[in-house]
Amino acid sequence: MYNFIKQIALICATLLVFISAGCKSSEPKPATDQRPITVVDPAKAGIISGTISFDGPQPKAVMLDMSQDPACPQGPQPADSARHGNGASNVFVYIKEGLGNARFGGPGTPQVLNQIGCRYVPHMMGVMVGQTLEIRNDDRAQHNVHPMPRANSEWNESQMPRGKPILRVFQKPEMMMPIQCNQHPWMKTWLNVMDHPYFAVTSEDGRYEIRNLPPGEYTMAAVTEKRSEQIVKIKVDAKRSARADFTFTAGPEK
Repeated sequence: MYNFIKQIALICATLLVFISAGCKSSEPKPATDQRPITVVDPAKAGIISGTISFDGPQPKAVMLDMSQDPACPQGPQPADSARHGNGASNVFVYIKEGLGNARFGGPGTPQVLNQIGCRYVPHMMGVMVGQTLEIRNDDRAQHNVHPMPRANSEWNESQMPRGKPILRVFQKPEMMMPIQCNQHPWMKTWLNVMDHPYFAVTSEDGRYEIRNLPPGEYTMAAVTEKRSEQIVKIKVDAKRSARADFTFTAGPEK
């Protein structure tokens, strides 16, 4: 009898070991970045600004048919890439090289992506690694938000009309990540996940500005929706403004 009880106790102890091990996550914890956060002296910081333009005639605007969903605008609608004049809007401009091993703290506020008129607004955008992306739906239509990353995790989630915002965080730098709506195939935006805050998106007239840069020599890049890229070397002096303009060959965007 004593041996039987002893065997039962041994079996129970073994089971507890397996159960305890199963409750522990087998995935390693992400490494914590131990580098100190770089603090830029505003008294010495510089600015880069400029204009991005096209050098050829404006192509015929692509028109969209959204009538498949009665909650979307009816009648032909111009595509988000439609140009107005020679200014290049929705171009992503950023510091590509020159920041070295510096680490920058992200903003405490989220970056907002909205859905208005069955379009993503903005059409081109950037967030920092670890910054919250807040996705809203101000439409009367239901949407399905579907990022298609290469470095980060893929997901898709339905969002009811004027529903609760979707909050997401991206952990790895990645350029030109498409986000689309599975229910409305014309809806697409481009998300750039950066490990620093030195980026901008051009306005409707093609202008941009990047502020609070530490003095130094940098490689700047400008990327269009069809992923055409141009780079330029530029020097930023303390408390000075530098200018970098880009010109792209005219042509239809995707």
